[in-house]
Amino acid sequence: MLSADAFADLVADAAKKHGVPGLSAAFMRGDEVRSASNGVLNLRTQVEVTDESVFQIGSITKVFTGTLVMQLVDEGRVDPDAPIRRYLPDLRIADAPVDDAVTVRRLLAHSSGIVGDFFADTGRNDDATALYVERCSELRYLTEPGRFFSYCNSGFNILGRLIEVISGTTWAKRLQEALLDPLEIDALNDAEEALRFRAAVGHVLDDDGTLRLTPTCWLPRGTEAAGARLAMSPRALLAFARLHLRDGVAPDGRRLLAAETARAMRDLEVPLPADIAGPDGYGLSWQVYDSWRPKTVGHDGATIGQAAYLRVLPEWNAAVAVLTNAGSGGTAKAFDAILRASVGSLGEAHIPVKPDATPALPVDAARFAGTYETYMSRIVVTPSNGTLRATVTQRNNDSLGDLPDHHLVLRPIDDHRFLAEDQPYGSTSVVGFTEFDRNGKARFLFTGFRLAERTSP
Repeated sequence: MLSADAFADLVADAAKKHGVPGLSAAFMRGDEVRSASNGVLNLRTQVEVTDESVFQIGSITKVFTGTLVMQLVDEGRVDPDAPIRRYLPDLRIADAPVDDAVTVRRLLAHSSGIVGDFFADTGRNDDATALYVERCSELRYLTEPGRFFSYCNSGFNILGRLIEVISGTTWAKRLQEALLDPLEIDALNDAEEALRFRAAVGHVLDDDGTLRLTPTCWLPRGTEAAGARLAMSPRALLAFARLHLRDGVAPDGRRLLAAETARAMRDLEVPLPADIAGPDGYGLSWQVYDSWRPKTVGHDGATIGQAAYLRVLPEWNAAVAVLTNAGSGGTAKAFDAILRASVGSLGEAHIPVKPDATPALPVDAARFAGTYETYMSRIVVTPSNGTLRATVTQRNNDSLGDLPDHHLVLRPIDDHRFLAEDQPYGSTSVVGFTEFDRNGKARFLFTGFRLAERTSP
């Protein structure tokens, strides 16, 4: 395992090399923990990052929500294979009663088929989640339930409401009582308490590559079960990881989750619809990396201007957490450097790398060019000098602030996957086209874990 000094040097080098304004990380094996921080929490105030600073963990929150649901399963109060309608009889999707095929399990595994990126602002009061779920009647089904994986924030907010109805309290209070307190996690669980913490603020990149403060500090409260607001330090996040490494046992010996339940959460439930050189698929709220050695689970998180990463290695009793206050650019590269060096110090590991593009591969633009849409974005794919370009425009996002368009260059990897370079930021990801019709045209573009459906031509 890396020494404390070596880990501190690793964190500082990664943050500086990849231009991350503030970064805090922690690395554990068994009871031994390393932590280190670098940079500032806020480019305007220049407040320094410390190991106790809190960052928004974004969608890593979904694993907390999944754990709360599975606690209710252990208590016999929720059947994971029951239709969500059993517990939320008034839930409507596409202005009709929710389909009985939308089960609790499918919501946990992002295979409900419901359109996913819905961030309606329903206020700051305790009824915010209930009001959010009422507005889900505005959504539609992207695919039939159970057919595909497509990342679904709205599904986890629906699960947040399930937790409220069954437990008789708000999602945040249930989280505090059932997980944060027993795990001795000092987390920012209420955005209005931010002044009590040394809290990071997010930064986004302008089109010219300049970092600026995020246009909004918090996502709406009604979406907190999916990852809108929870913030903590990396060491605190590792305390949660340790619960799952110990198959549900808290530091004081209390069992918070049945051992078989904790293990079942890490089993692959649904594969991704395209290989994007990331997780193989999803379990019950965990991303599952079965092709890694050792096998790994984890989750990433992104709020406006902040990015978070967690990887848990059960076979090695180890975990790595990295929290940052930049939402694009070098954050993923900084995390990758920290992850590989940390895990590599424990033994012989295999963490796949992104495939290279194959520039000589001819691209039949007719198969891919067109407009693809999710609830929150419109992606226009056009031919460009033998390859493809994509412009991503945000929409239906009044609660998120004014966000710039993203411009992607897509270079072919094989006959349906492309290496997407986000210009001018330089970050890359793998995107895939899938479900080709009789004319060879793709129905979906799979990007950012979401299925975007072709709407024209």
